[in-house]
Amino acid sequence: MRISISTFALALAYTGREVLAAKSAHIRGVSDADQALYQPDKSGNWACLNHPDIVLPMSRINDDYCDCPDGSDEPGTSACPNGKFYCANKGHVPGVLPSSRVNDGVCDYDICCDGSEEWAGVVKCENKCREFAAEYAKKQAEIRKTQVAGWNARAKLVAKAAGIRLALQKELGQLDTQIAVSEARIVRVREALKLAEVQSSSRVGTKGSPLLGRVKARIEEYQEATTALSQRVTILETRLALAQDILQKLNDEYNPNYNDEGVKAAVKAYQEFKESDPGEGDYLQHIEISAADDEELFSEEEIDVDPDVVEYDAYIPLQWRLWIHDQKTKLREFLVQRGLLAERKPSGETASVSNARKERDAAEKQNNELKTKRDSVSKDLAAEFGDDDVFRALAGECIDIESGEFTYELCFNDRASQKGKSGGPTKLGNFDKIEGNKMYFTNGVKCWNGPHRSAVVEMQCGEKNKVLSVSEPAMCEYFFKIVTPALCTKPESDTKLKDEL
Repeated sequence: MRISISTFALALAYTGREVLAAKSAHIRGVSDADQALYQPDKSGNWACLNHPDIVLPMSRINDDYCDCPDGSDEPGTSACPNGKFYCANKGHVPGVLPSSRVNDGVCDYDICCDGSEEWAGVVKCENKCREFAAEYAKKQAEIRKTQVAGWNARAKLVAKAAGIRLALQKELGQLDTQIAVSEARIVRVREALKLAEVQSSSRVGTKGSPLLGRVKARIEEYQEATTALSQRVTILETRLALAQDILQKLNDEYNPNYNDEGVKAAVKAYQEFKESDPGEGDYLQHIEISAADDEELFSEEEIDVDPDVVEYDAYIPLQWRLWIHDQKTKLREFLVQRGLLAERKPSGETASVSNARKERDAAEKQNNELKTKRDSVSKDLAAEFGDDDVFRALAGECIDIESGEFTYELCFNDRASQKGKSGGPTKLGNFDKIEGNKMYFTNGVKCWNGPHRSAVVEMQCGEKNKVLSVSEPAMCEYFFKIVTPALCTKPESDTKLKDEL
C-alpha cells in the first residue's frame, strides 16, 4: 500500500496537534501550580503520581474511572474516594474539596465558593466568591485588629515580666548579702553564749560562793610566803657574793711563810660575816602551812560541790576553757542523740547566759527565715513562664465564667476551681506546666469514686484575658478555652495580607 507524501504530512501534522493539545490541556481539579505534574511523556502517556510504575494514556485522566491507588488520575471526578478537587475561587481563598463531593448535587460554598465542583450541571451553583471575599476580608480585618491590639498588650506584659524578674534578681542578691551578715552574726552570738556558759559554770571566784573568803585568804598567805622566800633568797645571794670576795682576797693576799696582816684581816672579816647571819628568820612560818589546813579548806562535807562544775576552770587560760567546754558539749550531744544520756534543760542559768541564748535563737531564726525566702525567690526565678517569660506578668491573675450552675475560675500559674451557687470552691487542679498553647492543672480534689480532678486550658490570642467556655469531656477532666494577649504573635504586614487575598 502506498501512502503519498502529502497524506503522510497531513497525518503527521494532525498527530503533532493532538500531542500539543494534550500538553496544553488544563486538567480539571488541579491547581495551576500542579498542572506540570500532569504533562505526558514523549509517548503521550502519564504515570500515577505516587505509583510511577502505573502508566496510563492521557485520555484516562478524569475519565470517571479510578486507575491509580492514590486517586491522582481522577482529580476532577468523584471516581476515587481518596481524590482531592482543587477550587480556584478566584478573588477569594482557594479551597480543596474531597473528590467524593464532586457533582453530588450540593453546592459546597464553604470550600468552593465558585461552584466549580458541580461542573456536570446536576445543580447550578452560582459563583459567590466576591460576596465571600468581602465577608472574609471583614473577618480578617477584625482578626488583624485583635492581633495588633493583643500584640501591643503582650509587649506590655513582657516588659512587666522583665521588671518583675529584675526585681527578683535584685532581691536575691540582697538576700545573699543579708544571709552572709546573718551567718557571721550567728558565729559571734554562739561564741558569746559559749563564753557565758563557761563563765557561769566556774564556781571559784563567783560572787556569793562559799569558797570565796577562804580561798582569798589562803591565796594571800601564799603570796606573803612567796615574798618572804624571795627576800631570803636575795639575802643569801648577797652573802654568797660577799663570801666569795673574802675568800678570793684571802687567796690573793695570804702568805703561809709569814704571819700576814692579810690573813688577819680575812679572818676578822669571816668572823664578822658569821656574826651578821640573820638566821632562818620568820619566812619559815609562812612557808610551812599545814596540809591539814588545805584539807579542811576543801572538805566536801563542808562545801557542796556540783559534780557538773569543774572548779579549776577559773585558773586556766580562756582559750583552753572554751575548748574544754566545746568538747564537753559535743560529748553530751553525742550521748543524748544515742539515748545514753537524758537531755538536760538549762535551769537557774544566769542572766548573761539567758540573754546570750535568746540572742543566739533570734539570730538563727532570722537566718532560717532569710534562707527560706531566698529559696522561694530562686524557685520563682527558675520557674517556667512561657516564651519571653510573659506569663510571669499574669501569675496569680484570675478570670472566671458562669456556666450552668457553676462559676469556673482560672488563676494563671496558680489554680483552677469550680464554685456552685452555695458552698465553697472545689479545686480542679494546681498549676503544673505550660506546653505550646496549653496550660495544665493537675492534682485537684479527688472525685467521689473517681480520679483527682484536672484541667487543660487551651489559649489563643486575644486583646484581654477572657474565658470563652468550659466543658467536662470526661469525668472530672475539665477543658477551658480562653483568649489572652500572652498568646498573640507579631501581625503580618498589610502588604503580605493583601497579596494573600
